[in-house]
Amino acid sequence: MFFAANSLHRRLSIAIGTLAILVGLLGSLGTFLVVRSLASEFSTSLRDAAAHVQTGVPHRDGESDYKQDGKRGSAQPDGVRRPSDDLVVQIWSASDTVAPSRTSDPDIALPRAPKGYSSLQYDGEAWDVFALATGDEQIQVAESRSMRNRNALRVAFWSLLPVLALLPLLALTIAVTVRLSLRPLERVGRRAAKVDLHELKPLDAQKAPVELRPFVESINRMIERLSVLVNAERKFIADAAHELRSPISAMQLQIDNLRAAPPDQYHERFEELRRGVARTGSLVSQLLGLARAEIGGAQRAVADIALPQLVTDVLADLLPLADARSVDLGVERLDDASVRATEADMRMLVRNLVDNAVRYGREGGRVDVTVRREAQTATIEVTDDGPGVAAEDLPHVFDRFFRARGNDAEGSGLGLAIAQALAQRYGARVTLENRSDGQTGVVARIELPLIGNDEQTLAKQDDEES
Repeated sequence: MFFAANSLHRRLSIAIGTLAILVGLLGSLGTFLVVRSLASEFSTSLRDAAAHVQTGVPHRDGESDYKQDGKRGSAQPDGVRRPSDDLVVQIWSASDTVAPSRTSDPDIALPRAPKGYSSLQYDGEAWDVFALATGDEQIQVAESRSMRNRNALRVAFWSLLPVLALLPLLALTIAVTVRLSLRPLERVGRRAAKVDLHELKPLDAQKAPVELRPFVESINRMIERLSVLVNAERKFIADAAHELRSPISAMQLQIDNLRAAPPDQYHERFEELRRGVARTGSLVSQLLGLARAEIGGAQRAVADIALPQLVTDVLADLLPLADARSVDLGVERLDDASVRATEADMRMLVRNLVDNAVRYGREGGRVDVTVRREAQTATIEVTDDGPGVAAEDLPHVFDRFFRARGNDAEGSGLGLAIAQALAQRYGARVTLENRSDGQTGVVARIELPLIGNDEQTLAKQDDEES
């Protein structure tokens, strides 16, 4: 898992390890800068070193670097001991002009400096110098800036060395810590993997760490939506199987009757079989239409649909059915209104409502269609003068395969379910109610958002589907 290309464990370990190394490097850099900064103020140390030489502070061998009477310490007869290995000490007499009479390092021939603090260049290097006058002599203490920088680097390196030595332990600690920290996420993943379509139970969000609870709750919401979808699919399959069983059994019986029928009844029996096949084909087509309407799709050829023209075309398609039932099918009002949708969806939506009114309304009756433009919506109303729907049946008219009692007209009971599914896809509202003008019949109504008011609805739909 650690070596996987897209491993969160690996990324966290590398990120934390890199951060730890950077902190160590920055700490060493800070140490170097601080040491160098302190060394830049070494003028006080130079003065103290000169004072030590002047007062003859004894060293470990008990000898003095310099006596007040001007004599050298016996431990270094040809020169002067320096208080530190990084310093150069020179003693200039009043008569010395080119070279000092005594020095701690004969190989470094620094020139005589003025009294007090000063800087000079020698052999391409910068030196800081402090000169202290003592009677007829001058004590001169100098330090190379390159030596000072080397000392600062040495201190920085030694401060970084513990970090480098602890890197293996640090890497192991980071890996173990990240691994343990990610275990709750792995447990959530294992529990989510055990979710089965036959038993869609939500995960226990209370057992998850606080940081993971939004993630677990999102999974639970997805499981809930999936449960609704699976249950609807199971019901759909059960209902479809039940509805298809009857026409298929009827066709099987008609085939048997056709086989046993005398020749003079072949035509009649064949027509019965043909009508049965047609009904079954229509049922299958509506089942597919319902599935498409409910599933929807992210890729839709959405366009501006002029409702008056669409309604006119749908009525023209249904005129043969209306003529067969002697129904007066027409329009009462067609306001100029357009909506954003796919033409196939809008055509099926309107067609199903009009077809329902013609098919289940009164034979020899009347069906009127109205398109009315309002402030933010376009309303399509389909009104018939049939017997209406019983009050107890109205809440179920959009259920799959539902048929109102007391109506023997042929149909699958899917038309209104398809219409509702299509309306929901576009943020529309479809209703069906008995007429309230004192006449019998039903009013089916669709309220669609007009162009300009439906962009937000479609965008919300796309977000939900994605």
